[in-house]
Amino acid sequence: MQPANHLLTLLITVSLLVSACGSDSTTSPPASEPTPGSETRSFYMGFTPWPYAGTTEAVNTTYAKIQENGDIIDHQFMQGIPWNEAFNQSAYPSAVEADIQSRLAQTRSGKAVFLAIDSLNGARNALANNWGSNGEEARPAPWDSRDFNSQEVIDAYTRFALDMIGRFKPLYFNYATEASELIVNDLAGYTRFKAFARAVYSNIKAAYPDLKLTISVAMKSPGSNEMTLVKQHLADILPYVDVIGVSVYPYAFYFDTPGIENPARLPDDWLSQITQIAPGKPVVITETGWIAEPLVIDAYGLDLAGSEEWQRDYVKTLLTESEKLDVEFIIWWSLIDFQSLWENELFKDNLAAIWRDIGLYDEQVKARAGLGIWREYYQRPRK
Repeated sequence: MQPANHLLTLLITVSLLVSACGSDSTTSPPASEPTPGSETRSFYMGFTPWPYAGTTEAVNTTYAKIQENGDIIDHQFMQGIPWNEAFNQSAYPSAVEADIQSRLAQTRSGKAVFLAIDSLNGARNALANNWGSNGEEARPAPWDSRDFNSQEVIDAYTRFALDMIGRFKPLYFNYATEASELIVNDLAGYTRFKAFARAVYSNIKAAYPDLKLTISVAMKSPGSNEMTLVKQHLADILPYVDVIGVSVYPYAFYFDTPGIENPARLPDDWLSQITQIAPGKPVVITETGWIAEPLVIDAYGLDLAGSEEWQRDYVKTLLTESEKLDVEFIIWWSLIDFQSLWENELFKDNLAAIWRDIGLYDEQVKARAGLGIWREYYQRPRK
């Protein structure tokens, strides 16, 4: 996602709900595994545990559904870093530890894990904030004066990452979600980030040489000024990336393509542009989705005629194009529409509405047509 500062606080609300409600994992049914067939797929397929409502039932249903329909789960920590505790290797605040333990308890054995710990803040223009007892908060002194290239920041992030990697045992680890936005928002900050990337990559690879490390690119219209700038500068950190991640929601962020809510209007290189931005790197899709209902947000000038059929078409296009690129995994951000969560816990936030209706299930947990396409591919064995 590409959130503004205030959305990150809303995301913390969801994280706390997951921690509070996620202890009843024993009620989940057994995992449904892919059935071998004549066709194969190159990629793992999965979701985040983003719930559709702020209830125990919603959290547990979400975990059950994502694990029935996927073989990889995305655990992304967006709340910041517990800077002091990570640096001193002391106990984390109780709410932080509860979040971690809940995620571990709800993740079924046999599922691959994609772990992401955001080193950038929600606006993607500075270092991540602090993860404390009440969620995301401003970095306390002396962390408030430190930046990406500070040795203390590098050490604290590395120690937290290594602890989480040891617990979650991921196949893939993202140390900089949508790092490309820092190029767009603050080139000077990106210069400092390059020292962070080099050091963190080296530290983690020394401990886990087989772990695949990634950063992700927030995709915009191919050939746009933003993508041109990203292509120019991302090369500086590609030596510290094993696979390149793609964060892509074309219906909302491909501004240069009229009528983009219809995936038939997607440019030919809507996804393959990543091979020009990060040549030679294997590709993973760290997050994506497509609206299945109309989306009107006056504050952003958005008036999109979304539909279930167009969402189905995007799923098919996404999977077909991903196969062509030999993508290694795909994460569909929200499996179930979160209308209830949006109306209540998220207070009808404008920015959150961009992703509210991307579920392959609607808000009543009724399957949409796109889920059928997804399941057809999921039944294929991975190559």
